[in-house]
Amino acid sequence: MLLDFQNNCKLTHFLNRMDYQLLSGKIYRFLLIALVSLTMSLNSFGQIPIFFDDFGSTTGTCDSSNLAAGFSSPTSGGVWNVTPIGGQGPNANEWFISSTEPGKTSGVCSQRGCKTDPTQTKRTLHVGNVPGSENASSAAVNCPAGDCGAVYDPGGFLQTTPTEKRVESPVINCLGVSNLVLAFNYILGELDGEISNNDNVFIEYFNGTAWTSLIELPKTAKCIADTNFATWTQYSISLPASADNNPLVKIGFRWRNQGLGVGVSGPSVAIDSIVVGSLDVPVADFTASDTVICAGDTVNFYADTTTIASSYAWTFIGGTPGSSSAQNPTNIVFANPGTYSVQLIVGSPAGTDTMQKINYIVVNACTPPNPDFVANDSLICERECVTFTDLSTGGATTWAWSFPGGVPATSTLPNPSVCYSAPGLYDVTLTAGNQYGTASFTKTAYIRADTCPLPEADFIAPITEGCSGTPFSFQGQIIAGGPFTSWSWYFPGGVPDTSSLQNPTGILYTQDGLYDVQLIVTNQYGSDTIIKYSFIKIESVPTGFVGPDTAMYWGSSYQLTAGGGITYSWSPSVSLDSATAPNPIATPLETTVYTVTISDGTGCYTTRQVVVTILHNNDVFVPNSFSPNGDGRNDYLFLRGNNLYGIRFTVYDRWGEKVFETTQQTTGWDGTYKGKDLNPGVFTYVYTINFDDGSTISKTGSVTLIR
Repeated sequence: MLLDFQNNCKLTHFLNRMDYQLLSGKIYRFLLIALVSLTMSLNSFGQIPIFFDDFGSTTGTCDSSNLAAGFSSPTSGGVWNVTPIGGQGPNANEWFISSTEPGKTSGVCSQRGCKTDPTQTKRTLHVGNVPGSENASSAAVNCPAGDCGAVYDPGGFLQTTPTEKRVESPVINCLGVSNLVLAFNYILGELDGEISNNDNVFIEYFNGTAWTSLIELPKTAKCIADTNFATWTQYSISLPASADNNPLVKIGFRWRNQGLGVGVSGPSVAIDSIVVGSLDVPVADFTASDTVICAGDTVNFYADTTTIASSYAWTFIGGTPGSSSAQNPTNIVFANPGTYSVQLIVGSPAGTDTMQKINYIVVNACTPPNPDFVANDSLICERECVTFTDLSTGGATTWAWSFPGGVPATSTLPNPSVCYSAPGLYDVTLTAGNQYGTASFTKTAYIRADTCPLPEADFIAPITEGCSGTPFSFQGQIIAGGPFTSWSWYFPGGVPDTSSLQNPTGILYTQDGLYDVQLIVTNQYGSDTIIKYSFIKIESVPTGFVGPDTAMYWGSSYQLTAGGGITYSWSPSVSLDSATAPNPIATPLETTVYTVTISDGTGCYTTRQVVVTILHNNDVFVPNSFSPNGDGRNDYLFLRGNNLYGIRFTVYDRWGEKVFETTQQTTGWDGTYKGKDLNPGVFTYVYTINFDDGSTISKTGSVTLIR
C-alpha cells in the first residue's frame, strides 16, 4: 500500500522515531532509503514499506485509556483488533494505543507519558493496567483510571489478574511482493523480583487461515540512567514464505502474564514504528496513456503497479520535461514529430532495475496529407484504360478522385482504374484526407487520349468453287486503319492451312465439302478478325455416287455399287473381287468401311464411302453321344459352332474327375484318359465360348460314350 502522510509534521515525527544507525544495516537499508526519500518529496516515497504504522500523535490532550481494540490508525488507515486467548483475570491488563507510554527512538530510555509530561504526544501500542486493578490503588503507581503506560498489574498475592491477549494489525496486502521482513521499536522489561518466564510477548503471524507463533521477544535492557525504565530497542524478523504474494497477512503481538503476583508492576511491553517491507530488487515496467500522439500533445506515464520501489528515475527523450522522479509522471509534452524512447529506472535498497522502450512514443505531425499521384500511362488511345496510383504523403486514409471525361468519373479507391472513350486532354484531381483534414491536387491536361484507328479488313477470292485439284487464291483488302503490321490467314481443311501473306495463293482442298476462311489483321492500335463461313465449296464429281450401307451374316457376300464417274478405286481391296470395278463383290469377315475414289477423267475426283456390317449367327452344338471305335465315323467329340472367337471345353467322369480339356475348336476327345480307353458311360461337359461379336456363353451338359 502507498503511504499517505497528511502533513510534514507527521513525517518529521516519524523520522525522529527511527534509529538511523540500525536502519543502515543489511536488513533495514530499505527503510532508511524510503525515509530519506520522504525528506525530498512525499510523492516519491513509492511503495516501500508495504505496511507502516506509528499510530500517530495526540492533538495536545492526553489520550489515556485509548483501547487498541477498534483503534483506527491515522498512519496506516487500518483498524487494530484484540483477541483474548483463554480465560482472563477479573482485572486483566489491556492493550492500549495512547501516549501514556510515548514512543522513542532506538537506544533511548523510556519516559513517563502524557499524564506526567503533556509534551509527550507520540502514541505507542502497549499493555497497561485497567481501573480496579491492584495498580489502580497502588501508591507506587497510583493509576485509578488505568493505562498509566507500559505498566502492567502483576496480580497481587492472590494471583487474580492473569492476562493473555493478542493485538492484531489490520490486513496487510502483500500481493506482488516477496521476501518480506517485519521490523519495529519496542521495550519489554522487568524490575527486580519479577520472574522473566511468566511475563512474555510473542510475535505471531496470520496467513489468511490460521495464526502461528514466530518467536518470543527477548527482554530489552534496563535504562542505565534509571533502572526503573527500559531502553527502546529495534527488532526485525523475516516473515514466512506464505506471506509472499498473500493479500491477507496480519501481524500480532501476544502478551501473556500468568499472575503470580511477585512483580512490582512493570514495565510491560510497548511497540512503535511497525514496518513490513520487501528486500526484493524491484522490476521496472511501465505503460503510457497513449503511444501514438500528435505533436504538442501530452502523455501520462504509469509505473507498473506491482513494482515495489522507493525511487523512480524517468527519462523522456524528446519530451518536456525530459526527466521525472515521480512514480506516475503526467503531462509530458512531445512537441516535435518523430519516434521517441522512454526509460525508467526503479530502485530500492536491494538494487535497481531498468526498462527501456525504444521508439515507444510515436509523434505525428497531425496535418492533412500532401496529395500526389501518378498514372501508369498518360498518353493513350481512345477506348484505353489508365490505372492511377496514390503517392500522397502524410498518412492519407480517404481518397476522392475526379476524372472528368473518364469512366467512372469519380472514385474513392486509393488506386482506381479509369477508361477514356473519346480523344482529348483530361484533368485529374485527387483530394486526400485523414483525421486532421483534406487537401486537393490537380494535374491539368494530364491524360492525353489520341484517335487511334483500329484495323478493319476484308478479303475476296477470284473463284470460290472447284474440285479437289483446284488451287485457290485470296486477296486481303484494307478497309480502315492501314497499313497493317500483320496478316494471319486460317484455311481449315486446306493445304497449307495458314498464311501470313496479304494475298496467299495455291491453297488446295482434298475433300469435297464447304470450308470456312478466317483473316486476322493487326496494326499498332489493335486487331480485327473476319470469318467467312462456307466460303469455299469443293465438289469434284457432282454425279458420283455409291450404294447404301448394308448388313449381312458372316460368311456371306455383297455387291458394292458406285457410278457417275469414269474411273474407280476401292479400298481396302482385301475381300473384294476387284479394286477398280464400279460394282465389286465384297466378302468381308468383319464390319468394313469401303472408300471409293471416283474420277471424271479431267483431273477432278471425289470420294464416297459405304459401310458393310457383319451379322453373326452364334450357333453352338455338342452331340449327345459318340463312338470312338475306329470306324471313321463319330470317333471324336467336338464342340461345334460358328463365329467362335475363343473356347474352353472340359469333360468330367461321373466322379467329377477331369478327363479331357481343350481351348481349340479343332481338337476333339477320343474317349481316352491318360492313354487308356475309358469304359462306356455318361460323362459331363462344361464349355465357355467368346463369340466374335463380343458376347460370351457358358453351359453344362452330358454325353454318352459308346463302344
